[in-house]
Amino acid sequence: MQKYWTVFRVNWQNALQYRGPTAISILGNLLHILVLLYLWNAIYQSEQSLGDYSLSDLITYYILQLLINSMVLSYISWQIGTEIREGSFSNFLIKPVNYLHYWFTINLSGKLFEGLMISVVGLIMAGVLADYITLPDNLTTALHFAFAMILGAILAFEFDFAIGILAFWLVQIDSFKYMLQYGMFFLAGALLPLDLFPMLFQQIAHALPFRFMVYFPIRIFLGKETQPYEGFMIAGLWIVGLYFILQFGLKRGITRYEAAGK
Repeated sequence: MQKYWTVFRVNWQNALQYRGPTAISILGNLLHILVLLYLWNAIYQSEQSLGDYSLSDLITYYILQLLINSMVLSYISWQIGTEIREGSFSNFLIKPVNYLHYWFTINLSGKLFEGLMISVVGLIMAGVLADYITLPDNLTTALHFAFAMILGAILAFEFDFAIGILAFWLVQIDSFKYMLQYGMFFLAGALLPLDLFPMLFQQIAHALPFRFMVYFPIRIFLGKETQPYEGFMIAGLWIVGLYFILQFGLKRGITRYEAAGK
């Protein structure tokens, strides 16, 4: 564990030193959310509610989505793909670290740093829009929301890691990564609550694990998931199953690795 704690600490220090890109990323996400809030406010001028969402529910949904985008959703596949493609992955073949655990540690430290920064922005937005914010009814709901976010963050990391190690088999995967990531986030409910889509799409989305990244935690926060324990169990099973699949995929990928980089 000591070596992973060292990785965590070094990456945290790097994040503190190079905090500009993180701030720019947060600003971009904030502008995206503000545009969506403006759009939904215009829609609600003629509608009292959509589905079982009031205007306050949707404003809360997108503020939470801003937090989740920084604290849960993972983007480490770009760095992993670059390391494999350019040959720097070779360094890890002689290091006493598990590549999956190494990147989990880096992702964790990065997300905690982003979480601290985005929480300030979220609190400011919540203060400005206090009259339109839906808060949990009790502490239990808040704790369930926090636990769901942890599960969602682990799932998001595992799927993004899986996209990254596709570079063992595919030489150029950037366009493929864009397609997979946007599809994954769409099915996670990052753009629109899943229950506002047609029933067939809802059934497909509920059969997949991506909803546990965004839609499921926010539904808990809004008090619309009164019995979340089944969801916790399903998400936990996905996490455990994906962990073993990723370890197997990593071993298979190493056998194909050619270190044909720069």
